[in-house]
Amino acid sequence: MLTGCLPLALLTLQVSAQEATTQLPRLHQEHILIKEDPTIHIETLSGINLQPAQKGTFVLDFAQDLKEDALLLITNTAGQQVFQKPVDTSENKKAWRYNVGTLRPDTYLIEVKTSDTTYWTRFKVGR
Repeated sequence: MLTGCLPLALLTLQVSAQEATTQLPRLHQEHILIKEDPTIHIETLSGINLQPAQKGTFVLDFAQDLKEDALLLITNTAGQQVFQKPVDTSENKKAWRYNVGTLRPDTYLIEVKTSDTTYWTRFKVGR
């Protein structure tokens, strides 16, 4: 009786080994993992207003209590940077205005980055 079970056990072991070596389908990389830096704070940008101006251009106003100079970045959904400008805090201002030029209909990521904080918001420009 024991000799009859041995071939069955070997057959089961062989099937299990084949299943274990079956290749999995290739995964698509849709997400990029970014290592979090505990020294960087991420907050929403306050007092933001994006309005059409003359000749199809836009004006961006925002208010934020910044302790140091920063960098204003506007990026479209394709990840292309469409605007970049330094934010100067030497005059102790609490609000800034920028003519950001022409923006096509899209959703834009607006960021103001200091050395330890990123302020951000998203803005949709329609037709």
